Amino acid sequence: MVDLTVIAKYPFLNESKNYVKENSLSVGEIIDDPLYERARLIGIQRLDGAFKNRDVGNRKIVTETDCIMEILSYPIARMISVCISDVYFTRRYALGEAIHAYKQMINETPDFLLSLSKEFKLDLKFYSETQKFGIYFTNYLHHAPTRYKEWKMVNRVMKNGYISISQKDLARLIQEALRERINNELDSRICDSRIARIFYSDIIRFKNLVSKHRKKIETAPMGKVDPEKLPPCMKSILRAIQSGENVPHMGRFALVAFLNSLRLNTNDILKLFSSAPDFEDEKTRYQIEHITGTTSSTSYSAPGCEKMRTYGICPVDQMDDLCRRINHPISYYKAKWKQKH
Repeated sequence: MVDLTVIAKYPFLNESKNYVKENSLSVGEIIDDPLYERARLIGIQRLDGAFKNRDVGNRKIVTETDCIMEILSYPIARMISVCISDVYFTRRYALGEAIHAYKQMINETPDFLLSLSKEFKLDLKFYSETQKFGIYFTNYLHHAPTRYKEWKMVNRVMKNGYISISQKDLARLIQEALRERINNELDSRICDSRIARIFYSDIIRFKNLVSKHRKKIETAPMGKVDPEKLPPCMKSILRAIQSGENVPHMGRFALVAFLNSLRLNTNDILKLFSSAPDFEDEKTRYQIEHITGTTSSTSYSAPGCEKMRTYGICPVDQMDDLCRRINHPISYYKAKWKQKH
């Protein structure tokens, strides 16, 4: 028998979808029937919480009705998110759901987490003598934030292909798996016209929130760097990062190395990344400090235009006359500086 309290806490589970199907609840009923008005309101709360606080929020779940409303609020929030049609917003929402799940998982029993991990096809073992989990190394590598020193393979114990992790570590890995899954699912969906009609005012409100956030980002100071003088390639990479788009490693590397060449310090560079919907302070700081030589033996130079084109991170369609005459982003910035001074 389905435990409603469990799927209310973890509405992304397959059991949640099965519950909706078994009770013959159509999208039309969920978004139109007065009986589910509370679920619709909670769906909006999930989105507000994710955007503003990076957590879809806690609500008191006592009765069976509380459970049902919480379960149905999840697909409602997802459908509205798709209709907002903004990658920044969907990335922020996915992170809010994942972080909320993490906060619940760290207090669950080992048996429950072993069961939950099947949802993401994780190959796990539990060692009762050490109260540790073992996760197969390929699963670990796919989901672990290995940019952190403590998550690197060399700092982990592995036996017969299984890496030893704590319950908190496992919850963090499932968080990442859930965030990735929601992102992929929402990216493949199209807006339902009924959702667009019924939640029109909320969709417009969220779009305005994102627009205001973007304007705030664009006008934010960049230390000693004048954003108006940035070459098109760096503007493009920075805009993509702050919008939550999937920027390749070389793009992030090029931006950090470029800003470091202009003597922007780590904290100022970090601020530029902090507006990204899935920003993680520790991970981003580690990357920046490695590229700038703060924690490594090498301070990397910004790549030139030819290398930027080779890696496909030169926005050729956005090139201006100055771009075509120079061969390095730093030269572009300096030329722009001379024009103004």
